[in-house]
Amino acid sequence: MSYKINTDDLLRVLQQTIKVIPTRSTKPILGCALFSFSEKLAIRASNQETSISTTININSQAKEGHVAIPIGRLIEITSNLKEEEIEFSLLENNKVEIKTKSGKFSITGQNYQEFPSMPVMNESVSVSLNMESFNEIIDFTKNSISKDDLKPALQGVLFKIDSSQILGVSTDGHRLSRIIIKNDKEQPREHEIIVPIKFLTLLNSYINKEDQVELEISENYISVSHKNQTIFSRIIKDSYPDYEKVVPLDNNKQLVINRQNLIDSIKRVSIFSNRSTKQITLKINKSETTIQTEDAEKAASGKELLQSNFSDDNELKIGFNANFILEALNQINQKDVTIFLNTPLSAAILTEKDEALKKDKLLLLMPIRLND
Repeated sequence: MSYKINTDDLLRVLQQTIKVIPTRSTKPILGCALFSFSEKLAIRASNQETSISTTININSQAKEGHVAIPIGRLIEITSNLKEEEIEFSLLENNKVEIKTKSGKFSITGQNYQEFPSMPVMNESVSVSLNMESFNEIIDFTKNSISKDDLKPALQGVLFKIDSSQILGVSTDGHRLSRIIIKNDKEQPREHEIIVPIKFLTLLNSYINKEDQVELEISENYISVSHKNQTIFSRIIKDSYPDYEKVVPLDNNKQLVINRQNLIDSIKRVSIFSNRSTKQITLKINKSETTIQTEDAEKAASGKELLQSNFSDDNELKIGFNANFILEALNQINQKDVTIFLNTPLSAAILTEKDEALKKDKLLLLMPIRLND
């Protein structure tokens, strides 16, 4: 059985599909993409949690054929071909022959029957979303998602979707990101799900922000079909912690400071911080903020002074991870940022509300305990 495929179409799909392939796996079949030939070619990859399926046109009169092909080597050969069309032939024992005008290549695939089955979307419901809003939630929450395998609920974003708003929350225990965007899409009921970051990253890279998307949500899976592509993901079923309880309500000390000046200063000072802790200290008084750091191991230190406005008469000294506070500041679009503080051990809060754009952002940063 032989099938002719446009080389550019195949390469484009393979480059998208490989993003799902796990870098390390004890199962060789997961290093493959499943090729299902019929009137069209369906290519599917899976890491058993997230999968992507794409169809492309082919030229063939042959009957249906299936094979799982190692995707790494296939991308290498396809990206180095100049022919507009290549021919795939399925031989016995999962052998695949690839013919071009000037050459012939052979690769051994895997038994397609060992490939993970398609997710079953039992009793799914459809949720209509604006991709621009969805992308903004993904971008805002991605930095606070935990990488701790022992806390699976924190390895995704909590979404609450109803007819009035879309809420997204992520936290890794050291910081928290929460964003609310007004929703003008009618929803038959409220949905609350935890979506893995891998699925969200794929959506962010594949779908244009101008598009409308339909999320299909079932008991165990979520999927999005767009054009000739469908992305599936298993939903994280653990209970999400009560994030509202960790947001302090008594942060009545306000630091107002130029956002870009603070970003630039932290970048410079943190060059001299300890490489493992990235600790910087903010020493805040009524009209000035000193950003400083010291690395005893390297006998290095840095210090800068910025003009600011602090609502409390007493000086406050508080430590932060430089990377965390930079990521938070980069999520705020205002010229002057307001940081709500209380004590050196209380979480700091950054907020931004835009009534015109119907957005409400909140960022929480846990401080680092200072030794002095």
